[in-house]
Amino acid sequence: MKLLKKKGQMGGLQGFILSIVTIAIVLAIGLIVLGELETASKVGGVSTGEATAASNATGSIVLKMATIPTWIGIIIIVGLAFIVLSFFVGRQE
Repeated sequence: MKLLKKKGQMGGLQGFILSIVTIAIVLAIGLIVLGELETASKVGGVSTGEATAASNATGSIVLKMATIPTWIGIIIIVGLAFIVLSFFVGRQE
């Protein structure tokens, strides 16, 4: 098995960072759009009739999506640890 050189490891690090940034941007845009959709489904700041179900459902989705950023930090730490450990393992062989 061919070992990665420093240049290949840096490319892996750049790809990892780019994917995390892309996920964070998509998540932020999704939360903004859903927040605006929840606000738009309310009439005069109060949910009425069918808008109540839509507003409640959208609010529930926003609350569940808001927990995702806590997992992004964990994913970043695990990914960086994997990259650092692979560097040291590759150096020993």
